Amino acid sequence: MRLQSLRNRRPSLAIAISVAALFMSLGGVGYAATQLPRNSVGSAQLQNESVSFRKIQPNAVGRVRANTGQIQERVTGTCASGSAIGTVNKSGKVVCNTALPSQVGTTDNTTSIGAAPTTVTSAALPAGASYLAFADASATATSGPNVRHVTVSCTLTVGANTETRTVTIDTDGTEGDPSTSSIPLQATGPSGTASVSCQSSATGSGNPPPISVTAGINAIAVAG
Repeated sequence: MRLQSLRNRRPSLAIAISVAALFMSLGGVGYAATQLPRNSVGSAQLQNESVSFRKIQPNAVGRVRANTGQIQERVTGTCASGSAIGTVNKSGKVVCNTALPSQVGTTDNTTSIGAAPTTVTSAALPAGASYLAFADASATATSGPNVRHVTVSCTLTVGANTETRTVTIDTDGTEGDPSTSSIPLQATGPSGTASVSCQSSATGSGNPPPISVTAGINAIAVAG
């Protein structure tokens, strides 16, 4: 009798509302788990290192999305002829420094000389610059049986510019004894040919001693 009365009793309004709210709540959780509302996920919901580069769409992160103070942007700009990149700042701008000047050099060459001017060495200077050239000539007189007073004159030519210097060497009369003296030369000039030529003369009795000059050229570009 009591059981029958319980079966015939309808649930109260409060119970019906509670049950409906329970189902709505459960349904809302299921909706939220599959479709997140806009702006519902922030930094607090993301675990550290949870987003890898594979999850980022290509080209999705550009310059306006990155902190340019922490990255090196693409290098832009070039340096003019005669200069080279010295530094690159974070925005990719280059700072140019003057490049090392071009240099031309020859190895030492040794030539026997006499009364007529004789070319000892020469170098071709590339076009497009002026040059400062150096030559450290070394003159050697090999003594014969007589004491001789030897004069050696060498000229460095750079384009149309020249420098000439002269040294004297006194042989002592000891057969085969060499005496040497240095002749430093320096001249500036345009591109073209740089050369060292020398000549000699001797005073005293007997035949003049054998005389040779050894010289090399080093030239540095100083202007375009």
